Amino acid sequence: MHDGVGAHISSALQLLQSERENSRRGVRTEVLQTLRDAMDQLKLSIDSMHLPPGDVTALLANLRYRLEPRFAAMGMELQWDVDLLPIVPRLDFEAMRQLQFMLFEAFSNVLQHARATVLRVQAHAADGILIRVVDDGAGFDAQGVQGKGLVSMRQRAAALGAELRVSSQPGETVVEIVFPP
Repeated sequence: MHDGVGAHISSALQLLQSERENSRRGVRTEVLQTLRDAMDQLKLSIDSMHLPPGDVTALLANLRYRLEPRFAAMGMELQWDVDLLPIVPRLDFEAMRQLQFMLFEAFSNVLQHARATVLRVQAHAADGILIRVVDDGAGFDAQGVQGKGLVSMRQRAAALGAELRVSSQPGETVVEIVFPP
């Protein structure tokens, strides 16, 4: 809860504090976005308690169920290309939560920064499991940006024994999470 909901609520409080101190405009929108993220993260955390360990397909379906309305409200088309994936035995309850945080961060970045019109989620099993989050937004310097979100995603991937790959250019940003066999 601390990394997800707690961090979002702390951010919202800091934004409100800075608004009082600096009379900053646009803070209301940022606070609303932050609180929406906190609410989504809380719902997802509660939902994750009921996910079978290692069931990445169920985790992705749950994310879709919870977040698709937000994408639709932003006018973003969600394209879904997810196979029924094999159970990943090494993904216990805590590992599933870490994967969920990684995917939520990728989705949240698209919502907040990408200015995308299409978000495509792909998950396939071939030589291991590959999960891809692809948007058609503005892109960013994937090598130069070292924000907290990407650093956290890399750390979580390493802890899960997965590889995180991020590439971006105007018109296409790809976040891949690869679980080797």
